[in-house]
Amino acid sequence: MNRLRIFLLFVALPLAAGAEAPDTTDAGMVQFSTFAIDVYEYPNQAGVLPTTNLTLAEARALCQARGKRLCAEGEWEQACRGQQDLTFGYGPQFEPERCNTPFPENELWKRRQGPAASGAFAGCSTPEGVHDLVGNVWEWTEGWYNPQRGWAVVRGGSWFHNVNYARADGRYGPFLSPEYRLDLIGFRCCR
Repeated sequence: MNRLRIFLLFVALPLAAGAEAPDTTDAGMVQFSTFAIDVYEYPNQAGVLPTTNLTLAEARALCQARGKRLCAEGEWEQACRGQQDLTFGYGPQFEPERCNTPFPENELWKRRQGPAASGAFAGCSTPEGVHDLVGNVWEWTEGWYNPQRGWAVVRGGSWFHNVNYARADGRYGPFLSPEYRLDLIGFRCCR
């Protein structure tokens, strides 16, 4: 039995069966014209570490178990840019103290050196109210960096990677298999 099948049997299906009812409202989401996006990284709760170490398929399954889906790459970028077409989600310029990003001069980063609980960096939100799109953990999206080679795409950068990846248009995918499980990669859901 493969890992995805075990995951579906013991995690995603029990959620869908009522262990935790699917979220059929848009509570905890920010609405854009054609989609809604979770306020925080999965499990979409302030003060809770983002769920990481899941494959792309497992991230999809968890979103589906909650009556949602994984965000499309374009939706993720639109949420990060917001109505003001921002470069970093919170503003036009990089500000090292705002988010969980790898900036050695950032005293918070020196103490943390790993994912932070969702919402821990109060200034790391878009004007629309979506938190942690910059840094913290990469986020799986529905999109391919190179479909012919099977390379998936993550967005947002992480607490560990170059800050250029944390830009709204920053993306990573070379050699990124959808089967990878990394503590640097999480996800969020859309509807």
